[in-house]
Amino acid sequence: MTLKTNLINEFTHLFLSGNTQVAVDRSRQVIDGGMSALDFFEQVFSPAMEQVGDRFGRLEIYLPELIEAADIAREVSEQVIQPNLEDGGVTKRGTVLIASVKGDLHDIGKNMVALMLDVNGFEVIDMGVDVGTREIIDRAKEVNADIVGLSSLMTTSMPYMKEVVEMVKGFGLKDKFAVIVGGAPITPQYSDEIGADAFGRDAIEAVEKCIDLMEKRKRVD
Repeated sequence: MTLKTNLINEFTHLFLSGNTQVAVDRSRQVIDGGMSALDFFEQVFSPAMEQVGDRFGRLEIYLPELIEAADIAREVSEQVIQPNLEDGGVTKRGTVLIASVKGDLHDIGKNMVALMLDVNGFEVIDMGVDVGTREIIDRAKEVNADIVGLSSLMTTSMPYMKEVVEMVKGFGLKDKFAVIVGGAPITPQYSDEIGADAFGRDAIEAVEKCIDLMEKRKRVD
């Protein structure tokens, strides 16, 4: 195996080790050894997190381990990668505004998606829970969001997802940002029915769909 492959496998293990300090120290060692922070992010950090996501998708690890791995990855990013970047560092994949819609006070799933987006190179604006439709639209315009992510764990709050999508269309903002929806009661059929641009079954799929949406946007631009 190549050195890069060895490092990817090593950091996949470190992210799943439960030991934040060891992962942080090893990251510093790699960068101090001559690899630029940007190369480390693109060639080691991101592929390692993709492997973590793949293992979650194959049910080799479970949600608590995924959350812990993402927390460790975020610490590596904040403590090691970001301080060592030059000239603005990593170009963000895009800006995602995320919120639990009106009437929904649940945030565990939303927080997991936000964390996974963050460690995968997105700028994330988290509006929290029980957020009104107009608040979401106004904030998305204010931060120039590329994607609006909507979460709902209650069937009673699902109609507010439709309301957001309809307002995006009604205000002529369809070309400004895409809408992705997710949450326990949400299905691909419901996503299609309300006219959302994408559906994320879980945090890993949500990241994949957001990457796809940004790629489509680049092709259009």
